[in-house]
Amino acid sequence: MSNSQGTNVDDGYWGPVTSSVDWCEENYAHSYYIAEFWNTVSSLAMVLLGGLGVALHHQSLGWQLSMSYVLIVVVGIGSVLFHATLQFQNQMWDEVPMVWTACYLFWLLLNENGYTGRWNGVAIGLYCGFATYVTSQSSGTLQFYMFQTSFGCVMWSALWFVGKMYKNARQDKQIVQLFHRGAQFLFSALGVWLFDKNMCHVYHDYKLFNPQLHAW
Repeated sequence: MSNSQGTNVDDGYWGPVTSSVDWCEENYAHSYYIAEFWNTVSSLAMVLLGGLGVALHHQSLGWQLSMSYVLIVVVGIGSVLFHATLQFQNQMWDEVPMVWTACYLFWLLLNENGYTGRWNGVAIGLYCGFATYVTSQSSGTLQFYMFQTSFGCVMWSALWFVGKMYKNARQDKQIVQLFHRGAQFLFSALGVWLFDKNMCHVYHDYKLFNPQLHAW
């Protein structure tokens, strides 16, 4: 098979790639049992940090915010399965929980901003169900874009509420600095993600070292 760097490699333990996306990292380069070694290892950070969040803050934050940490653990486990195998069914364990987490966080932001009606929760639940369906039942390039669209719509909507919170907190310098740092991390992550997804050929064409940007 051929990976996204254009390098021919033998199929590893999990066989041919069936996922709708194969990232820039060379497959099975470090282990016969792990398709994307560095992406798999870095995904463990989500499991660790999510677990620490629950352990350290569940009493002070309450169950609603603590549940977001639990969902991050689920996303991390799914990400490990996906990158370790590059199998479509395990890709769904990565992407579908991401949709669930985004919907849950959006629901929390709605409640925080006074939108506490029952129908708001119902609408988000229906959207989450729809996004789960189109993400898991599509295939190929269509599947990739259906997931990115359904996930992105919720996340950018959530960021609009985050922007409102930022405007209301401008008097607190510590909170403002926290917002700025978060924005820097967000746009840096988007930048390296887009480069890794679209410019992978650069490493192969010019024989450059691959810094494994997706693993960041």
